Formats: sequence, C-alpha cells, structure tokens
Amino acid sequence: MSLSRVVLIIWCVLLAAVLAGPTLIASSDPGVDLTRNTIRLALGCYGVAAILMLLLHPGEWAATSRRGELARWCWTLGWATYLVHLTMAFHHYHGWSHVRAVEHVRSVSGVGEGIYTSHLFTLLWTLDLVWWWLRPASYAARPGWIDRGLHGFMLFMVFNATVVYEEGFIRWAGLFLTEGLVRLWVLRVACRSERPAPTTEGRPTRAEWTPAGG
Repeated sequence: MSLSRVVLIIWCVLLAAVLAGPTLIASSDPGVDLTRNTIRLALGCYGVAAILMLLLHPGEWAATSRRGELARWCWTLGWATYLVHLTMAFHHYHGWSHVRAVEHVRSVSGVGEGIYTSHLFTLLWTLDLVWWWLRPASYAARPGWIDRGLHGFMLFMVFNATVVYEEGFIRWAGLFLTEGLVRLWVLRVACRSERPAPTTEGRPTRAEWTPAGG
C-alpha cells in the first residue's frame, strides 16, 4: 500500500472519530465539540507538516521522496481539516452569517475586521497547496523569502488563535507547537550558517532550509 493511501486512511479514521464523537458520547453541546476537535486535528496535521518541511532537503520539495510526499500530504490534510473546522464554526457558532462572525471576532479580540486576516490565512494556504500540487518543480525552486513570509505569517496566526485567544488544551498545544517550530527553525539557521548557501541570481533559494551535511 502506498504511503499516500496509508496517510489518507489514517486521516479519514481520525476525522470520522472527531465527527462522530459528540453523538457517541451524547455530548451536551456537539457544536462546541465539533468546532474544537476539528481545529485540534487540523493543528496536529499542520504541526507534522511544518516539522517535516523544516527537515526537507532541497530536492525533496518536489515531493519526489517519501518524506517530501508525506509533508505534502500532511499539509493537504491539515488544510482540508481546517476547512471542515471553518464549516463547523460558521454552522454552529455564526449561523452562516458573516456579520455574526465579524461580531464574534470583535467580542474576542476587539477588532471585528480581524476576521479578514483569517480569510487571508485561508487564501494563502490554499494557493500554496495548489502550487505544490500543480507545479511541484516550480514550488521546489521558489525563493526562500516566500517560505519565510508565508510560514511566518501562518505561525503568527496559529499562535494568536491558540495561545492568545484560547484556553485549556488548545492553548497549551499551540504554545508547545510554536516553541517547537521556532526551536527547530533556529537550529536549522545555526546549521546553515556553517556553510554558504547557494544562490540563484542573487536571491536565496530553498537551499537555505537545508541543514549542514544534508
């Protein structure tokens, strides 16, 4: 059985468990459980994908290796789970009203228009994913500043959504994930500084993300 099929089966089982959970345990508030547990699963997929990305060698970004393929699938399934979470949130919390969603964001953060940064987060993740699947060679060769800008913004959003505005398990999970990714990134930067990074037309490439000796 191929790696992609195994990963997809595991994700389907986990998602099914999350969706069926409130009914199986006779939850008193299934909407809350569905919304919270889908973002927990999305956060898990995002974390695994981000860690794998930080470990990829330049040639693996085209998803031609098992590790590159696994990173892309985890990135894809994290995105898909996040969309399920958005569906649950709009259905159970906002009644499919964007106005209510804006008011909810305003009540939590004080700035209702902040919801548009969430829309930008969703858009950028979608565009990045489409690029990786449709043009993997181009995706692998793109300048490093795109990755730093994209993942820096996404990690900032994850940190705010989990650590700043949540509590309990999600807050601690977001905190540990953020700390772990930052530590791994710092380690990679330290390893990279041990040798000159190849450049293309004066612009840093994804070789910047490769550890020394990798």
